[in-house]
Amino acid sequence: MDNPVQTLIDEESSDHGRAGRQPYRLLVFSQETLSTHPLPNEGEVVIGRSSDSDIQVDVPAISRRHALIRVGPTLTIEDLGSSNGTKVRGDTIKQGEAVPIGSGDAIELGSVTVIVQRASPAAAAKRPRRLWTHGYFEGRLEEECSRAVDSSGRFAVMRIRLQGGSSAAVVQEVLAGAIGSADVVASYGPGEYEVLLLDRAPEAVDRFAERLQLELNARGAPASLGVACWSRDGRDPDALFEKACAEVRGEPARGAEERRVIVEDPQMVKLHQLIERIAQSAISVILAGETGVGKEVFAEGIHRASPRADRPLLRLNCAALSESLLESELFGHEKGAFTGAIKSKPGLLESAQGGTVLLDEVGELPISIQVKLLRVIEQREVMRVGDVRTRPIDVRFVSATNRDLEAEVKKGTFRQDLFFRLNGIVLVIPPLRERVGEIEPLVRSFVSQFARQMGRRKEPELTPDAVAMLNSYSWPGNIRELRNVIERAVLLAGEGEIGVELLPVEKLSGELLSRPPLLGEPTPVVPPGKAGPAFEAERKRILEALERCGGNQTLAARLLGISRRTMLTRLDEYAIPRPRKVKPG
Repeated sequence: MDNPVQTLIDEESSDHGRAGRQPYRLLVFSQETLSTHPLPNEGEVVIGRSSDSDIQVDVPAISRRHALIRVGPTLTIEDLGSSNGTKVRGDTIKQGEAVPIGSGDAIELGSVTVIVQRASPAAAAKRPRRLWTHGYFEGRLEEECSRAVDSSGRFAVMRIRLQGGSSAAVVQEVLAGAIGSADVVASYGPGEYEVLLLDRAPEAVDRFAERLQLELNARGAPASLGVACWSRDGRDPDALFEKACAEVRGEPARGAEERRVIVEDPQMVKLHQLIERIAQSAISVILAGETGVGKEVFAEGIHRASPRADRPLLRLNCAALSESLLESELFGHEKGAFTGAIKSKPGLLESAQGGTVLLDEVGELPISIQVKLLRVIEQREVMRVGDVRTRPIDVRFVSATNRDLEAEVKKGTFRQDLFFRLNGIVLVIPPLRERVGEIEPLVRSFVSQFARQMGRRKEPELTPDAVAMLNSYSWPGNIRELRNVIERAVLLAGEGEIGVELLPVEKLSGELLSRPPLLGEPTPVVPPGKAGPAFEAERKRILEALERCGGNQTLAARLLGISRRTMLTRLDEYAIPRPRKVKPG
């Protein structure tokens, strides 16, 4: 099991640290950035948006070379002809005028504020930053995902892989000076790092990654970077990590090799047979199941087996759709429809003509967008922004969701008419814990794939203990989580075998939280030999389904993707009292 902290990133070894203790520093902050920059003992420092500025502030309101600070017997600042001007203590200064500044002074560079601070001896030597373990990083990532759902937060996951003879010490120096005080850096494996960038919008994260890449290249430490932003690229830890890892490998989309489907479980065999039949029609399909079960792979299977296979498959992440994207990108626009529309552009739906449209995470669609999408599905036509004509489209809609859309309709968060249009047939994909027989074949497939990608001469073998641990885990993140775990295990294994010590033991052996009994509900008596994380996880899942369905066993069974008879058997197996029917009063 990993220790909580592996080592330290020593910021005193950075370039600024070697220069000695500095008398002044600048605190730079705006809505997008917050950073601290020590000033030299003497010399000139240019602040601007350009990458060749001494202090780069990548904010549109800042000019490429905005202001110049001179450090000497006195500290002065002058404006370099910026577009939005420079203010010192609330007064706009003239271009080229050197104005004295001192500790505590506030300087306004457009919408960016700069505070001058005198560096105390303690502040001059920065506190070392911790390099955390992968286990700690995973826990923090889960917490941030939960927090973001509750408070509409924003954060990103970054993966860094050293290339060639890049020095780990140089990479750690650069990271120590670039990340924020609340950000988290961890070791993913030999020559690989992972970073949790907190409270950053996707645009700011992308710019940060570009600057970091440039700085690493300039320091002679080239590296591959991968970034995944919450909501835009995924809404759970495994989706975010998969996206960041794919970008590090230079594979923004998973290749055909990774689409191989393992079919071992009898219920999965029947499901694939059903898909073969459904694919031949034009009926709309809803793919329901937990996150990470492979809904996108099933959607691709429907498309490939259909008469539309030679036409496009358009994937739309509904959680990332905004009003502006829906209007201009989804429907297209005409020349002159808005500023910058210099020519007509067909929308995404038009580009999928004759093909299939996958509405991924359809349950996340805002009501305002549901209305416009409903119109497209009903009328089978789109109208470009700025046009008065409608254009017919011929597409098949396949939706994927981990939500209970019927429950969302009752709550008023999903339109009933849209649900009826999409609900031609519902296919429930069972979670991985209900098809344990497929875990080991999937593991060996992933081991083969990643060993080949990493250029290994032979595939690492798995010890019996490792296989047993993988089979006993409940996999709340399903296939996506399994894939992420195996990728890191192959990296750590090198030419050796994959044993328990290379797996995230703390996570795989840890127990999941289960809800306490409701008021008046008897404390369950666990049958002998049935205790353990997998048992508790499945019991919790059944209880949650019953609670969401108001105790209705038939609806709960449908939500779980099992028959009512199986549901009754599991109620007895997991020591769950059968809910009493409410008699009409």
